[in-house]
Amino acid sequence: MGFRNIYIQKPTRLSIRRQQLVIQQEEDYTIPVDDINSIMIDHPQCTITTPALSVLAEAEVAVFTCDQKHLPCAIILPVGQYFKKFEALTIQIHVRSKLKDRLWQKVMKQKIANQAKCLALNGRPSVELEVMGKQVIEGDRSHQESQAARLYFRLLFNDQFTRRTDDVLNGALNYGYAIIRGAVARDICAYGFEPALGLFHHNELNPFNLADDLMEPFRPFVDLWVSQNIEQLEKVLTSENKQALFALLFTEVLIDGEYHTLNNAIHKVVSSYTMCCRNDSAAGLKLPELVLLRAHEYE
Repeated sequence: MGFRNIYIQKPTRLSIRRQQLVIQQEEDYTIPVDDINSIMIDHPQCTITTPALSVLAEAEVAVFTCDQKHLPCAIILPVGQYFKKFEALTIQIHVRSKLKDRLWQKVMKQKIANQAKCLALNGRPSVELEVMGKQVIEGDRSHQESQAARLYFRLLFNDQFTRRTDDVLNGALNYGYAIIRGAVARDICAYGFEPALGLFHHNELNPFNLADDLMEPFRPFVDLWVSQNIEQLEKVLTSENKQALFALLFTEVLIDGEYHTLNNAIHKVVSSYTMCCRNDSAAGLKLPELVLLRAHEYE
């Protein structure tokens, strides 16, 4: 898996030459495909060749495209790379409801714990939110997650904040969430699982129900960046804002007792989820813990 996230914000032609991605702008640049983790295409005058799409898919590179509002609206996912696709799909279809409830309980506990940590890192600790996280039962039938969300966003931003408003604050949140969602969906496909078959989410019109499930504990990482950079946000998201949100894939995450990039943490979450389904046990699910946002250091 590569380590570079490429952000395209000017007219560009993308092609492949000898396993190198060729980026043609005013000047030509080449990057080894094996070094690339994801590509964000955020300009309407960009073209990409079919061979480039094929090679990038084979290398499990997530390719995002943006809409007229410059928000990620599509992702090109690898298909058929996993050699036992039918076996994986069969396992996924036959996951017991009891196991799904236990897995969802763990996901929600960690999400709320990360939300509480986000508030603490902003100097606004909430004992009430921490208690809510500990009270999540199997399947979250007591709806602690929705109650926690109402309290959390009010404490993180202000009493008037709502996720339904079309403003730059929600735009930044949505942009960051979309990037993480796409990265999770890519890894789900890479492991042979079907992203539409969710753990909790089950909207028949949503092709990424499982990605929406497994990304939940990662949302507070985006929330933390947005809350700490509100003064940098203007009326619209700038290129600098979007690049910083894109770079969150390489912020540090604590998972399974070790520090990894958020991107690698996604691999661990998806891998552990597939093993839980295979072993019919929620015990091995690995989930990320929120820490101070800082870029992961490479040797």
